[in-house]
Amino acid sequence: MELTRKVFALTAALLASTANLAVANNSEIKVGMTPKFLKDDFQTLMLDLSLKAFDAKGFTLVGAPDPNGDIAAQVDALQNLIANGANVIVFAPIDSAGIVPAVKRANEAGALVFSIDDGPAGGSVTATIRADNFNAGVQGAEEMARRLAKDSCSADNSCIVLELQGGLTTPNGLDRSEGFATTLKALAPNVTIIQRPTEWTADMAADAAQNVLTQNPTLDGIFMASELMATAVNAQLNSAGRGAKVGNADSVIRVAIDGTPQGLQLIREGALDATVSQPLSAYATKTAELIELVSGGGKIEVGPRDDGRVIETPVGPQYQLNATLVTAENVESGDLWGNQVGK
Repeated sequence: MELTRKVFALTAALLASTANLAVANNSEIKVGMTPKFLKDDFQTLMLDLSLKAFDAKGFTLVGAPDPNGDIAAQVDALQNLIANGANVIVFAPIDSAGIVPAVKRANEAGALVFSIDDGPAGGSVTATIRADNFNAGVQGAEEMARRLAKDSCSADNSCIVLELQGGLTTPNGLDRSEGFATTLKALAPNVTIIQRPTEWTADMAADAAQNVLTQNPTLDGIFMASELMATAVNAQLNSAGRGAKVGNADSVIRVAIDGTPQGLQLIREGALDATVSQPLSAYATKTAELIELVSGGGKIEVGPRDDGRVIETPVGPQYQLNATLVTAENVESGDLWGNQVGK
């Protein structure tokens, strides 16, 4: 029975990836989209860039309602968009399990389904477009190892690094942690890694940083699964007398992930060594590209790409886009999503 279920799920996913609308022109591609909410820069810019990318392709926009963080409202909005003629739905799921009814409704209606930043727990998607979070963790570890190699702790193999993990029940949190920890252990096997969960909260990150600094006052590095922790962590470093700026001999190396405007500013101020910026701009252009591809009868093939890789999942293909390492050398790049906010 279990094998039957797995075969059915894979078959459904493959069907979703090879379906097409057989449209005569792009204006017949009718897109309905919902973000998670419009309370932060990431979601607001993602929606804005997506709508611009759809318009550039000549798609017809059915609507783009804001569910304001309410999964029931997001499901209702997507179902209403389908009822109003959308033959493609695009969404950033508020809840991977809660979004499944909307995905199944789209499957029944023959609409293409594109999920951004995370995938649904069920139904069949044409594609999920998200960052390669494992590789983002890898890039964070590589930068940490490079900087530790220049630190005095490397001479006597005494380096200690605190890893402030995200939510390990989420794909992003788990992938970032595994990418970072496995890579740092491989590159710098003598480094002691202390891992502490934060559930993506600044308060838990601050408490963990305080406790570890008390027990390890010579702490050499901190990796943060998200920059949302950085300000709170820097406050703890300052309280412990370890808040020296980047480049100072006494500075604690700080590396994070996300690429928010706030994170980029911390790099400019010397309060963050590096971050790994999410490929938000590419989310929009890649989604539009894949909509056009599949609508015209093309297929999303599994395998490596110049900008990432496509893997198969139980719900359908997942396009994982490469993230970008950001340091003081490239922090002003206009390609970084954090520098596009408000532009």
